Amino acid sequence: MTAWLTGSGVSYQWAANREPGDLDCQVAIDFTRFRASNNKFRGFSDKEIADEINEGFRQDLHPISELFLDTFELTFFAILNANIIESKPYAAYALLDDEWVVAPSLQGQQAIPEFDAFSNKDREAAINIMTKFIAARNKYDQATNDAVKANARSEMRIASSQAITLYEDIHGNRANAFGPNGKGYSDFANYRWQSGKKLGVVNALRAIKKEMEARDAEAQRSTYGVDLPDAATLIRRAATYNQ
Repeated sequence: MTAWLTGSGVSYQWAANREPGDLDCQVAIDFTRFRASNNKFRGFSDKEIADEINEGFRQDLHPISELFLDTFELTFFAILNANIIESKPYAAYALLDDEWVVAPSLQGQQAIPEFDAFSNKDREAAINIMTKFIAARNKYDQATNDAVKANARSEMRIASSQAITLYEDIHGNRANAFGPNGKGYSDFANYRWQSGKKLGVVNALRAIKKEMEARDAEAQRSTYGVDLPDAATLIRRAATYNQ
């Protein structure tokens, strides 16, 4: 296993007025040895193993590390490519080797008006989604009629879906910035993500997603007595159960 710290927390980008700053711990697994040591995963692909580990990170680790040292959002990822340089990080520190693999640069990101115009559109969209979600939530909380509550919950879910779609567009495309065809830190997709954090877009969209998930989880507990995971998670768990 190899692990690196990446993100703004190990670069000189913490002065970019983004709160919280990014601090990522990327872990490369030796999948061959992992399967040899864990019989129940022998039929799993590398991606399926990484998905299983990342699910554990999200459920058990990220809730207690999302505000690390009151400054950084510390997240952990099991990754498929053990060559961290190919992901074009703007800084990477090897934890086990205690050395810089990619040393941080003093040069920060310069403002790009064309990119800022796009980021402002993200902000306007996020405000619109948040406004609709809050209105629907208030309607739901104040309703005494089941039909009104059902309609309000549907409106909340629509706004939540829009929030998730916009968040995934911003966050998902950022991965391309550090892929084979991306430009790394200076890529538009990364600029959009960092601007989204600075403008409050990312946190607003996350807040909607987290609140809707919490409400759904409460509804599931009331109905079934447990939280229900998604289908992919259920399949992975079924494949490893009692092996």
